[in-house]
Amino acid sequence: MDEETKSIITPGTSLVYPYYNDEGKLCAVLLKDSDFVLVDSSPTAVVDLSMQYFGTSLRGGIEGGKALMGRIHMTPVMVSESLDMYWFPSHSPSSNDCVWFSLAHVLTFLPIDKNHTKVIFRDGNVFTVNCSYSSFQSRYQRTCMLKNGLVARFTQMALGVKKGHKTFLIRKKHQRGNYEITDE
Repeated sequence: MDEETKSIITPGTSLVYPYYNDEGKLCAVLLKDSDFVLVDSSPTAVVDLSMQYFGTSLRGGIEGGKALMGRIHMTPVMVSESLDMYWFPSHSPSSNDCVWFSLAHVLTFLPIDKNHTKVIFRDGNVFTVNCSYSSFQSRYQRTCMLKNGLVARFTQMALGVKKGHKTFLIRKKHQRGNYEITDE
């Protein structure tokens, strides 16, 4: 795996969590295809870099999510629609404690105590996150809502295209520089 794609979230990535190296720098560990990959960037930077790799950014993803779902806290993001990659944070993305989860990989989750939740992934891996069950459940559900809302929009746009077509002539009028449209 080359250095450029080592830090990129793929469909096989289930989780990105924080790790401090020997110098105390915040880094990230990706759980990718049941292997742990250590990268020299924070978890949130990994998500942002991955989104940029697929043509957007974390900021754009958050703004897009809020446009669809309203002003919510800790907005989930679509990393890649074509690869069905929707991700959500355990804490604020600006927090050093933030863990990022792939919606597609979460099988179920269970409360451990007031502040911890056990997340069980589809491949059998288990991760305990420092997040209450109700908070984790809310973030998971928001991500489902984001995915369903975006899929509905994509489907509506695809179905909204008419099968027949009409031909128009659009030409610039010399008066005031406006265009006129006529059926051809």
